[in-house]
Amino acid sequence: MARITFDNYAPGTPATDVQCRQLETGDILFFPTIPFAFPAADQQFLLGQKQTAGQLHKNVSYRPAQDRLTGIDASDEAARKHVHGIMQAFSRNAVAFMAGLLPRYTKNWKVDFASYRPIEEHGRQVSQRSRNDLIHVDNFPSRPSNGDRLLRVFANINPVQPRVWVTSDPFEPLARRYARIAGLPQRPGMIDRLRKAAVDALSKAGLPVVSRPPYDQFMLRFHHFLKESAEFQQLCRKDEWHFPPGSSWIVFTDTASHACLRGQYALEQTLIIRHESLVYPEKAPISILEELAGFPLRHATAKAA
Repeated sequence: MARITFDNYAPGTPATDVQCRQLETGDILFFPTIPFAFPAADQQFLLGQKQTAGQLHKNVSYRPAQDRLTGIDASDEAARKHVHGIMQAFSRNAVAFMAGLLPRYTKNWKVDFASYRPIEEHGRQVSQRSRNDLIHVDNFPSRPSNGDRLLRVFANINPVQPRVWVTSDPFEPLARRYARIAGLPQRPGMIDRLRKAAVDALSKAGLPVVSRPPYDQFMLRFHHFLKESAEFQQLCRKDEWHFPPGSSWIVFTDTASHACLRGQYALEQTLIIRHESLVYPEKAPISILEELAGFPLRHATAKAA
């Protein structure tokens, strides 16, 4: 795994297929400065809001499809509206930048959530499965991707401290070593098909259930398995990365195993990339897992996640 640095990035310059291939197999694209518009005044406002007790929760989440902000105290309406506007602009500018840098991914991609992370990662008191300082690969419990990819762009707005990550092996060697131990899906039987049909029916009826294909069921189990394996956490290879103040980086977090050891005041925007848009689809987690399992792990009728 490597960090690919863009020192003199020209806006609108697309990444090469070689760089996309590196990105898709777990490397990190790094920018010494944030490569899209993010006014200093907006950054300062977010930093100042953290200092007001009760204003911000663990994460502030912005949902572009609904233009909805969550995770901020609604009692100060002026501050809430200001943060909403900042997160809306951050999301739009990050997505526009990604479209210029990685145009081949834009076909049928889904613009997922953006978030602001104001809490110091080191020493956070959360459950083991929620800890960001344990190495893992990503999967979203409430938003199954059905085999599409999780691409995320990060920005560190901390004025003085880096955001410190560690990474380990990418998804393929981890899956080949641990997938069966972690519960690689078996070919579905009649009970599994009936269960899926029941969940699909409830979902179509408008009830709050999520139909998760075997791929997403496994990826969530694998996320938990890696975090809960003391042997893996202690013995796996670790590479440490420091992302300085004012820097940005892009990574497929379903392939790059990663953890955040230290850092405060970061933002990120997630994009769901369709499998058929990839330069290197045979190295996507879904392709690797279907090879290991020997049968399809996606819902055949699913569209863009």
